Parts: sequence; structure tokens; C-alpha cells
Amino acid sequence: MDAIILAAGSGLRMNSNIPKQFLRIKGKPLFIYSLELFDKCSFIDKIYITCNKEYMHLYNEFISMYDIKNVECIEGGSTRQESVYRALSFINTPKVMIHEAARPLIDLEFMNSIFSSDLDADGVVPTIPVKFTVAIGNDFMESELDRSKLHNVQLPQIFNKEILFSAHEKALNDNYEATEDGMLVFHYGGRVKFVDGRESNIKVTTQLDIELIENLLKL
Repeated sequence: MDAIILAAGSGLRMNSNIPKQFLRIKGKPLFIYSLELFDKCSFIDKIYITCNKEYMHLYNEFISMYDIKNVECIEGGSTRQESVYRALSFINTPKVMIHEAARPLIDLEFMNSIFSSDLDADGVVPTIPVKFTVAIGNDFMESELDRSKLHNVQLPQIFNKEILFSAHEKALNDNYEATEDGMLVFHYGGRVKFVDGRESNIKVTTQLDIELIENLLKL
């Protein structure tokens, strides 16, 4: 199975002068955590990492520095969805695993649990239950949602490559933008299976997330 790691974002919410994937966590660039893990994973054949073209030299320098093998840097798109679509053209395996470099706290056990759940579904997506009440509205509440049926979606995710690619092709024609690939596959009629996610699978979006991850890595 080939893998796509998304690391082409600008990370503007971090208020940093460099993209967040290069921010250091315990001295190591954020995106290296995922690359090192995927490089050790027995069921991953090749890794394709989507990169911000302005910093392509930095990706390659760090990949060489940390001696990560079997990885290819490819230019990302202007959106997350475009980056995945571009990367899919490089995939040579029937299934593909997609991950975000901004989620450094996964491990091989978690990856294997997702891989072993990949039965006959078109996609496998880890989730955790929504813990807080969610309401719809602007200045006033307009409707309520049943929290027991709501899920926070996580990565990594596994998909049938052809079904995911077809969904991206249709989305391009329809000008449809999804926030992640499970939603995209579902939107075009695919069967997406939920599996247990992890509370610790934090996505770095703010400086507070960096501090929290550093504390968790000390445990």
C-alpha cells in the first residue's frame, strides 16, 4: 500500500514566519514524525509527501538528515483537496493511506488497527465521539444536533484508490470542496467505515497544540 502525507500547507494560524510542518517539536521538525513512522511501517510500500514548492529544498534537506528512505516529494496544490488529487496520480497500489503531517502522535499500533479494519469498505476513517453540545445558528440558535451520532474525524485514513480518485474527478467537475477525503467518498456514494480513533491524535493548528504535544511526548 502506498501512502500520501499532506504537508504542503502554509500554517497561517500559527503566526509563524515558516510553514508549521517545519516547526520544531522537541528539536525535530513536525513533518518528520510522520515520515519516520511511515518509513518503519511494514505494509507501506512508498510514501509521497505533498510539499509547499517554495520550501522544497527544506523538505529534502530534512529527509536526508533523518535518513528517511522510500519517500518522494511532490508539489502540493493550492488546497488540501488539490494536493490529494495530485498525489493520487502517483499511487500504484489498489489501496492508499492518507495522513496529515500535522498529526505527529500516532504510532504503528494505531496504523495497524486501521489497516486491519480495511475489509470491504471503500474507505476506513478513525473517529472519536463529539463530547460537547453542538448547535446550528448565527446570532440565535436555529436547531440542535444529536451529539450521540456526531464524530470527530481523524487521520490516517485508508481508501480504495480508484474510488477515491473517481470521487476527486467528480468533485473537480462539480466544483465541490470537501474538508477531508472520507466526506468526499461518501458524497459520491462510497461506503466509509468508522473505526476507533484516539484522543491523543491531536492536529497541530495553534501554538497551544505544540505545547500540548510536547507534554504528551514526555509521558
